[in-house]
Amino acid sequence: MLLAVDSTENEGLSCMVSGSLYNPTGSPPDPRKFIEDWPMGIWQRMMGEPFNTADFSNDKLARFPDGYPVRLADLDFTVRNENNILHGHSRFAFSVRGARYGYVNCSLMAESAEEVAQRWAPLADEVERVVNSFVLYPP
Repeated sequence: MLLAVDSTENEGLSCMVSGSLYNPTGSPPDPRKFIEDWPMGIWQRMMGEPFNTADFSNDKLARFPDGYPVRLADLDFTVRNENNILHGHSRFAFSVRGARYGYVNCSLMAESAEEVAQRWAPLADEVERVVNSFVLYPP
């Protein structure tokens, strides 16, 4: 599901929310502990693969209103399409609960990292509100 973030400066910003069942046999036995003990390398392995470059930062453990853990992080990335290189920035929230996972990802892409930073700055508070509003309810 894509979310619209209304702003006069949001050109190029998109937020996506996704949730699904996953195969518990290939997953950690304690999803709550998995999210709480999440090392930075997991971001790269689980979310960074589709990008040509993916640099995660600001990893943080947060809590849903009921106290269940959720991970938050920023991502600076590049994607290549033939002769074009696009730069981007994303803010993620991700959690696993029971046999389900879910995330929200707000991202913006531009032709240069500098342009991304300039366009992201006035949207940062709005993006943070969207990402922090994500809740993965119990099954």
